[in-house]
Amino acid sequence: MRRDLWAGLAWLGVLTICVALRVGLGAADSSYLVTVAPYMLVSAGTPVAVLIGTMRHRPPHRSGWFLLAAAQVFYAIADGMTVRDSWLGDFLEPTPADLMYFAYYLLLSAAVLMFIRRRTPGWDMPSAVDALVVAISAGLLSWIYVLQPLTADSELPLNAKLTQSAYPVLDLMVLILAVRLVMGTGTRGPVLYLVLGSLTTMLAVDAAYAVEGIADGGAVFEAYLDAMWMISLGLLGAAALHPGIRRFDQRSETALPDASPARLGVLAVAVLMAPGVQFIEWLRGDPVSVPLISAACAIMFLLVLARMYGLVAAQRRAAVTDSLTGLHTRRHFTQALAVECRRAARAGHGVGLLVIDVDHFKKVNDGYGHPAGDQVLREVARRLATASRAGGVVARYGGEEFVVLAPHTGPGDLHALAERLRTEVAGLPVDAGGHLLSVTVSVGAATTTHPDPESLMHAADEALYAAKAAGRNRCVLAASPQPATT
Repeated sequence: MRRDLWAGLAWLGVLTICVALRVGLGAADSSYLVTVAPYMLVSAGTPVAVLIGTMRHRPPHRSGWFLLAAAQVFYAIADGMTVRDSWLGDFLEPTPADLMYFAYYLLLSAAVLMFIRRRTPGWDMPSAVDALVVAISAGLLSWIYVLQPLTADSELPLNAKLTQSAYPVLDLMVLILAVRLVMGTGTRGPVLYLVLGSLTTMLAVDAAYAVEGIADGGAVFEAYLDAMWMISLGLLGAAALHPGIRRFDQRSETALPDASPARLGVLAVAVLMAPGVQFIEWLRGDPVSVPLISAACAIMFLLVLARMYGLVAAQRRAAVTDSLTGLHTRRHFTQALAVECRRAARAGHGVGLLVIDVDHFKKVNDGYGHPAGDQVLREVARRLATASRAGGVVARYGGEEFVVLAPHTGPGDLHALAERLRTEVAGLPVDAGGHLLSVTVSVGAATTTHPDPESLMHAADEALYAAKAAGRNRCVLAASPQPATT
């Protein structure tokens, strides 16, 4: 077993002992301070574990983990204040401990948000929409079973109502971020699952605490709730002590499946939650807010429609976009060429076509490997797209061959465009995996005022062969092709 895992295993061992002691002492009816001592040990030890893991494994970006440690410090202080208040007797809400818990939620949310931004740079709207669907469903449950009973309790002072209502709202905020974290891109592994296990356990036990407090009409001090809180804290400490935090905030090389069965299952449960709650309340004979349920269903329906639109748009983009270079695909180019030829035949203007081939590309793959070859293709594609005319179509035709469709272009302008593209590619070496490679292209050009897709493509291909035969790294303009006769 690797040495890196020893600290995490030792922490989990301490956690297991403390949880067993907390449950056992609670069942033995020991004194209050003795009973909560194992809980306080885990609470105070969690920020220490997070700091030790961060300093030991030294992840590339430590700010999120330091924020997490600071959040756990506030949580431990709040726990200590709660124990003191419970030991001394009655207290009025909000207490100083509540303020410390609120600070914990804010720091925890900031840390998770930082993880999300590191793992998924830019905007990931599909994951954001998915998180919003789950949040609306969870918010509906929170309102019906927690917030509404709290606000309807006439015996509870206003300060206590506001304080106790703040916790479900903060839990909902953390839930949104947790869902966003798991549904976004980024590396998978034990650290992610430990963090998610910690957050979901904390949210579940907070909900159980609130519901039981409402049902009992007072504070709840049950051993099993403390045990669940301890497990939540312990999982967070184990995540920080795991060596995987070195790669936790790295993006995955490939995006997550946008419509995986697990993701669709979560969304299906979330969408069906509103009518399910309405049916359950109807069976119980309890009144339910029809406008609230209707509004939640309508919003989630619109969000699902937005996700469907996003999926269709993504599939369309994937069908016409080359995954390696980001240029158009051969299929899209073929359709665009046919459309432009028909348009030019009606209007009588010229159509230009360039067929571009990377010189000696096989030597790059054989000498430096396929990753270097892929980098060369990506850089050549970028330079071609940058130097091309507005309104044209640049596509990867296959392998190391590219094509450029240039509408409204005569022979002189087309040759100038071909020379500009050739010069742009050959201007600077390409950095391919630490190797600076000199890259050139050969260009075959053809233009006609009597456009026929097959004839134009054949003429450009013949010109490309002539450029290669003449020594490569040059442009050759073909004679104007004649339209096919029938």
